[in-house]
Amino acid sequence: MTATSSHIKQNRADLLLCVEENERYRLALKTDKWKLVCSAAIERLPVLEDAAAENHDDRETTVAPAAENTSDNRAEPLLAAHEVIRLLQRHNIVQAIDYAAVYDFCAQIDLGLDPEPTVLARGVPPQPGEDGRFELIVKVFGDEIELQEDESGRVDHKDLHAYTEIEVGQKLGLVHSPKAGMPGMTVAGGPIPAEPGQPFELIAGEGVELKYDRRVAFATKAGRAVLEKQVLSVVDLLSVPGDVDLTIGDINFNGLVEIKGEVPDDFDVKAGKGLKLHGPVGACQIESGGPIEMTSMAGKEIGSIVCRGDLRATFLNQVSVFCYGDVIVTNEIRNCRIKSTGRITVERGAIIGGKCIALAGIEAQDIGTPSGQRTVLLSGRYFPDEDRFTYLHQRTTQIDGQIKAISEAIGPLKRLIGNAPDIAPAAERRLVILQEQLDKLKAEKMHTQAEIKASAPQNPAGRNPKINIHKHLLEGVEINLGETWEKVTIERRGPLSVIENSEEGGLRYLPLSPLSLEAKALEEQLLAEEE
Repeated sequence: MTATSSHIKQNRADLLLCVEENERYRLALKTDKWKLVCSAAIERLPVLEDAAAENHDDRETTVAPAAENTSDNRAEPLLAAHEVIRLLQRHNIVQAIDYAAVYDFCAQIDLGLDPEPTVLARGVPPQPGEDGRFELIVKVFGDEIELQEDESGRVDHKDLHAYTEIEVGQKLGLVHSPKAGMPGMTVAGGPIPAEPGQPFELIAGEGVELKYDRRVAFATKAGRAVLEKQVLSVVDLLSVPGDVDLTIGDINFNGLVEIKGEVPDDFDVKAGKGLKLHGPVGACQIESGGPIEMTSMAGKEIGSIVCRGDLRATFLNQVSVFCYGDVIVTNEIRNCRIKSTGRITVERGAIIGGKCIALAGIEAQDIGTPSGQRTVLLSGRYFPDEDRFTYLHQRTTQIDGQIKAISEAIGPLKRLIGNAPDIAPAAERRLVILQEQLDKLKAEKMHTQAEIKASAPQNPAGRNPKINIHKHLLEGVEINLGETWEKVTIERRGPLSVIENSEEGGLRYLPLSPLSLEAKALEEQLLAEEE
């Protein structure tokens, strides 16, 4: 069989609609299984010898005059377009006919070409239905950032609102049902059914509950939402895989935060339950409602750490630390202001410069510098009490100054009202404002004084006015233990423990003992031995 004839071999995916055949050609019409398209393939048939001889004799005996060789006398086309159209209509294919394709198909045949199988009619394909989907109505980490203006119209480019802080019971999203598809039409005008959309199956992960026929998701814990494929979870961990930058912004997350890169200057990080920082930290404001693990921080005297748990670091430099737990540093504390309700410990290095206040003791290999740089250590002190009382007394002094300034302004203002009737209304309004401020200040002063009188210093367990030095206690270090405040004037070599001499005053420099042996028990032991 010739290459042309192979075009009309039935394709396994096609259905043969009809075959029209005469002495010159064989025409086959086929449709796909959905009858969405109708295609045509033609095969020229060989001319019989008798017919060829007859045509040859006719050509020898009949010669048409040249003048009569017009378009009306051209040879009849092998396949006319109207014949193809009539054939299609006979099989109920009317509206779907592609007339341009029909004429082109016939024109190629008329030119002596063998056209490829050609689509002559097209139906309307069915449109599958839209799949079900899950609509998340909270933001997840990695969504587009959202900058907001404050009341003054300013925009903080580090406050990106990059995710939603989820609360217990908060609605997270809902599942939308799939939609029906739009039916198609065959080349003969019959319907073609459409596939409906596929339903979306939402899987409730950690911290998520599905209600209302599993169509609405609610949070059962606080945190942030995470949607991975079809699993929706609420987790209390925010993990930043690299550095904190302007694409991340400031972080304020009510859960655990882990940052695997650097935290540059001027970025704030706040974690509700705990914080782990793998890279160096600059002059930032770091706060955690739980423990903190970090490498190093160079605060440039403006960086600060607030930790409501144990703080572990490798190196701290020029940082203010407020820790409600132990502060454990591996290498060095340099020029820092550290306050701890537990211990302050430098495992392998020194405390150089700055001020350290601890409730349960201070321990380091070396304390101070050979140059005599001022280094202040206070042990056995509960800093939240001291800070609060210091604030109350300072605030009382400020209030007294403001009351005095307003009182001095009220007298002249009253005289002005009596002596200058033309400006009396404005002066009276000013007098009312000053009097309101004076009354508020007096009420605040009474409240502050009452708090001072009612408050008593706390005596929390674990108080230990003791300092341990393993190698060197250098000149210039100032030590405050109990009621004793003393400046070291000569270098002392360790290992040694320093406690207060509550009997005779001053300090006791004793052989090293662990901080677990509190100063009070150690002194009682010494007194018992002396007796």
